[in-house]
Amino acid sequence: MKRAAPLAILLAAATPVAAAFAQEKSRFDDASTPALEVSGIDHVGINVPDAGKAAAFFHDLIGTRVMSDWRPAPVDRQWKRRFRWHASARLRRLMMIEAGDGSKIELFEYASPHASLRQPHEDDVSATHIALKAHDPARAVATVRAMGLTVSNEPVTLPDGSRWFYFLTPWGSQIELVFPASQ
Repeated sequence: MKRAAPLAILLAAATPVAAAFAQEKSRFDDASTPALEVSGIDHVGINVPDAGKAAAFFHDLIGTRVMSDWRPAPVDRQWKRRFRWHASARLRRLMMIEAGDGSKIELFEYASPHASLRQPHEDDVSATHIALKAHDPARAVATVRAMGLTVSNEPVTLPDGSRWFYFLTPWGSQIELVFPASQ
């Protein structure tokens, strides 16, 4: 029995994948009206170990200001079930901070003896990051390093000329800085 050449095997496997990709891509090229129309992203929410320290970090890093700072009343069991909280959890503090361009970050500080304190791996479902537009990649990397933060990679240049790199906050959340192509 003759064995198929490795290239033939790859092409045979890739053909259905390529066809599925083309079909999926064409769906997004459709100019029909979406089910829900939105005008943009209002804010990104992240869980932090200490909302006050996180707000100070973002203020020092990108000049955010505190819009609201709330220490809510206890939350009932139904709410916890509906929003998938641990039964023992309580929301200690909730802060909304805003950058100069109007983009906002909502900071949640929970007390929960059963919540995981470990960051998910970046390839885990539900792992997230925040991407911020920035200027001057060399200065940004130097600033992040001077703050004692872990830089995950040197700036990567994409074919369109835009650049990006990742770093970690003091509590382990991943932040991406994106630099438009004109820089």
